[in-house]
Amino acid sequence: MSQIDSSVSENLKLSRKAQNLSLDELSRRSGVSKSMLRQIEIGRSSPTISVLWKIANGLKLPFSALLAKRQVGAEVADFTAAGQVKSGKKGYRLYPLVTFEPDRPFEVYYAEIDEGIEFDGEPHQGKARETVFVLTGIIQVTLGETKSTAAENQLVQFSAGEAHHYLNPGKKTARVLMSIDYAL
Repeated sequence: MSQIDSSVSENLKLSRKAQNLSLDELSRRSGVSKSMLRQIEIGRSSPTISVLWKIANGLKLPFSALLAKRQVGAEVADFTAAGQVKSGKKGYRLYPLVTFEPDRPFEVYYAEIDEGIEFDGEPHQGKARETVFVLTGIIQVTLGETKSTAAENQLVQFSAGEAHHYLNPGKKTARVLMSIDYAL
């Protein structure tokens, strides 16, 4: 089991029990089957990003609260060291860097999005604000009818409380940092 799968398993179980939710109730709230929730809790299933979003929304938690790993002291690591979150989509790789905690109401991800790849972002809980910092390549973010394009060394910011769409319209893999702030 990967570090991410282990963290998700532990955090799902702890969060569900802290909220005094049965698997049946969480299944109803999230739209994820009871059997899938059980498989994730016991570490026998590696959920996709879409499933993790449904669970996080069902628990009314930020996405990264399910990914959090306890840290002690200073740590230096490669962006991809913790492993990627299973996206269920080829050409898109997402790596958690800084996960949400109650005293740290934001999260940060590193992502690699291959040329021509597009995907939908689920709405975040509360009044979240997302910032996408483009390290290399080009990213286009669409909210409703509004399209915003950011190139290398630029960023795009938006209210993440509504559905949003990402596209790499460029000719090379886009590498980005995504920061989601829940402190608003």
